[in-house]
Amino acid sequence: MRTDEGGIRAAAKNPLVVGYYGMQNVGDNAFCVVLDRALTEYWGAERPIFAAPPIVDLPADRTRIDAKWYQDEHGLKNRVGSLLSRASLLREASMVLFGGGSVFREMGPLSEKRLYSLVSRASSRPLAAVGVSIGPFLDPASRKRLTEVIKTIDYIGVRDQASVELLRQAGYTGQVVAAGDLAGLLPEALGEELPPIARPAQGVRPRLGVTLLGIDYEAAGREAQQREDVLIEGVREFVRKEAADVTIFVFNTHPVHGDVRVSERLRQALEGLCDVRVVTAADGVRATWQAMKDCHVGLHMRLHGAIFSYVAGVPLVLVPYQPKCEHLLDELGQPAQLRLGRVPDRPDAVVAALAASLDAGRLPALAREEFAHRARLNFTAAPWAVRRS
Repeated sequence: MRTDEGGIRAAAKNPLVVGYYGMQNVGDNAFCVVLDRALTEYWGAERPIFAAPPIVDLPADRTRIDAKWYQDEHGLKNRVGSLLSRASLLREASMVLFGGGSVFREMGPLSEKRLYSLVSRASSRPLAAVGVSIGPFLDPASRKRLTEVIKTIDYIGVRDQASVELLRQAGYTGQVVAAGDLAGLLPEALGEELPPIARPAQGVRPRLGVTLLGIDYEAAGREAQQREDVLIEGVREFVRKEAADVTIFVFNTHPVHGDVRVSERLRQALEGLCDVRVVTAADGVRATWQAMKDCHVGLHMRLHGAIFSYVAGVPLVLVPYQPKCEHLLDELGQPAQLRLGRVPDRPDAVVAALAASLDAGRLPALAREEFAHRARLNFTAAPWAVRRS
């Protein structure tokens, strides 16, 4: 990687942004919305390009992978077509950037991550990552493959302290910055200030925002079913107790990995009890954000459902189905009385946590401004940051 000023500026000119995109997930799409603005603002990028299918909230020329390659992710033709499309984008890229999420958790033998690493080394174009988590690795083979790729990355901004330790264990010698989740910059990316803390006005029915998880690949079927049953009954009891309305956020609409089925089950369970609105990933990041700001309390399984809620100033309860959820709650300083276990066993525990959040209007201890600052560090601490006087 060139370290002179001209080389640094040239490297940031046309970054190719790659990630776990194209899976109809509003959290991952939010990364793209944030990166589109932040790379221009903080690195002086002229034209970021995303290895992603079209996204509602981005100009058409930003996303350059045909949506047809995502119709059957396991089909060989589509996998090859997607890989070739990504490879073609490398010709015009000044650098490759992994943009947000748990992209360093699993890696198969034919992963495009190896392609990005090889091209970077052969062409001396930088390879970087921002707002990512490292691990927990899905299996020993993924750990080995990912470690080989990670060691070729010039700069990594991570969103949690656990990732810093995993990088140390992996023998990473590049620049690492303990930063934050990219979604902390969502208001800024949308041209907004941080919203005020959500409190229902006198005489106004409170609104509960809910994200559920369609499939948990790390939980036994009986365990996942119990959790689903308890959460849905807990929402029903909360609605009756607090005379609340509900917005169901379908953060992932993927037909295999998404949340459509369980979200529809919740909607049917609430029919006739309250006003129910449904907002999906197909509506876009901005529409999801606007609807989240209308809520007064949140119950979330999706990590980014919780982050949207927190950044919007909405008190929240997060069900920690994965370690990354626990890491977020620890980082935010979520009060112990507002926490649930990984598999809540009683609806009344859900009701109690939600009622405590609503009544106290308590946000986690970490100031939202600090959360945004940590997200910004992904960019301002990088070698490509534009130094302003």
